[in-house]
Amino acid sequence: MMTVQELQALILEMLPDMPRQLALAARHIADHPDEVLVHSMRDLASRASVAPATLLRLAQTLKFDGWADFRAVYARQLRSAPDAYAERASRALDGSGLAALLQEGFAAQRANLDHAAGVNPPEAFKRSAAILAEADRVFISAFMSCRGPGMTFAYLCRLLRDNVFLLGGEGSPLAADLALLRPEDAVLTINFQPYGREIDGVARAVRESGAKLVCLSDSRATQVTRVAREALIFPVEGPSFFPSLTAAHALVECLAIAVLTHLGDSATRRIRRIEDAYYASGTYSQTNNRRKAN
Repeated sequence: MMTVQELQALILEMLPDMPRQLALAARHIADHPDEVLVHSMRDLASRASVAPATLLRLAQTLKFDGWADFRAVYARQLRSAPDAYAERASRALDGSGLAALLQEGFAAQRANLDHAAGVNPPEAFKRSAAILAEADRVFISAFMSCRGPGMTFAYLCRLLRDNVFLLGGEGSPLAADLALLRPEDAVLTINFQPYGREIDGVARAVRESGAKLVCLSDSRATQVTRVAREALIFPVEGPSFFPSLTAAHALVECLAIAVLTHLGDSATRRIRRIEDAYYASGTYSQTNNRRKAN
């Protein structure tokens, strides 16, 4: 009897060869498995921007007799993440005024954080942290608007360990950086749709080098998530004109906490040495209310 995990893996395996509409439906289900149980086939099709008949064709493509048999796999096993798939704030500007729009925006960020907390179990953070903490070198792939959370993780991770590099930085061509990857290295990618062309090169380099990949993304069905050892998912919904990165920033901060937990006392001692150096060099103002180190 097929499990949800096996079915999800089958969807991701077959997705690259699916026609466009079938791929839209498959990608939506891969990213929002709880919706298979929560919504009718018609409502789920609307959310995936496909016709209900497309969901039926998807089930048949995956060798099920019909939608009911497909849905039964999720009904047997899937546990819903608390509030992970609640209704999100509307994207549309409805003319309610700035105050209402701001309230809607904050509500969307709270929903995104709840979603990220629900779909990323502690075990996924633990496994991701082990990969990043134990690698010889850590390379961070984060471009365009993802550069912000990427730089945040680079800064935090450098407080915890040596040999952390931001790909494509300081004038170094991305292709040159990727050519240096080794099996002992780890790569952290951060991306969301529409995906930059860089992720094709990163996915190819990871496959060829044997490096370990941890992916932070809005989807489990991208070029890089398919070759990742671990994937952490963040939603980007919100009423603004641009996708929200609040949950992405939250994931990198939580991932840094997980890396600190994995490294333990050695990382704590390193942070203390760096903090002492900041004060000694004048980087931190002496007027700060600093706790005395033990």
